[in-house]
Amino acid sequence: MKTLTVRSLYVGVIGALALSLSACGNAGGVQPSTQQAAERGIPVEAVYVGKGSVRASFQASAILEADEETDVIARVSGIVEEVLVEEGDYVEQGQALARIESARYRFIRDQIAAELRGVEQELSRLQQLARQQMVSTEQLERLQSRHDALNAQLQIAELDLNESVIRAPISGHIAHRFVKNGNMIQAYQPKTLFHIVNADNLRATVHLPEHALSSIRVGQNADLELQASQRSEKVTAQVTRISPIIDSGSGTFRVVLNIRNDDHALRAGMFARVQLHYAQKDQVLRIPNQAIVRVDQDSYVFIANENKAQRVKITTGIRENGWIEVIDGISEGTPVIVTGQNTLRDDATIEVIQL
Repeated sequence: MKTLTVRSLYVGVIGALALSLSACGNAGGVQPSTQQAAERGIPVEAVYVGKGSVRASFQASAILEADEETDVIARVSGIVEEVLVEEGDYVEQGQALARIESARYRFIRDQIAAELRGVEQELSRLQQLARQQMVSTEQLERLQSRHDALNAQLQIAELDLNESVIRAPISGHIAHRFVKNGNMIQAYQPKTLFHIVNADNLRATVHLPEHALSSIRVGQNADLELQASQRSEKVTAQVTRISPIIDSGSGTFRVVLNIRNDDHALRAGMFARVQLHYAQKDQVLRIPNQAIVRVDQDSYVFIANENKAQRVKITTGIRENGWIEVIDGISEGTPVIVTGQNTLRDDATIEVIQL
């Protein structure tokens, strides 16, 4: 009985000693880790402030339109004998597009021409007699009037005969052909025979907010991004017209851009995203836009001062594509925190990861 008691006491002492050593070992392991984490600080990413170009732009969207397009109508009546072009064909100004039956107009012209020749002969004879005072002035004037009327009728007949060939009023592509061989058409009818689009110059119309009116000028450049274009680079456009009127309903004004399209790679009807540049500054201090921390109406950045974060108030200017101009507050070469700054406080301990 005594032996069991001593053995139990011995085991208990050994166990307690082991637990005590284990606890001391665990306490020694946790404390350095906590202290090390406290010394490391908050991990952040920073970049050095540098110089570069910044452009201020308004963004909008637009549908490309042909700057020059027209409907072709008939100026004389008749039956279409021949259609000479098809949709997609390129035509020059004055090129024949279709022919209307012309025999009737040719006969009318010949008839008037023959009658005019007879009147001219008679007028010549009366003029000779008038010089001999053998006919009255009134008789000569009546014949002269008849001569002039026939001459005008002949010119109209010649015009009608020429108009029996329908010609292109502008150069461009045949966008639509509505007429067919054998169609009966009337002079100056509302129905269109062809629709021609000249794609050498396209235009894009954008609507900008009222406050942009003072910043937009004729001649300013814009970049167009077109998903359906065959061009890999952005397309350059230029401001050609600015509406002086603000739409009271939408609070916007209209701006028309001109796009040169000499290679005809662009098509009317394409959708475009427009960046209209109204200001550009070169070799100015700039920082990534995400570095800015807004407090009320003021702008701040956190700079890395050794292992401490320092909040600095700055004055900003124009911005473009993720960059913003810095007018005052920091200098070139200053390390500015761009990731993790939103959770920082002034004088916080940080660990900088330089980008």
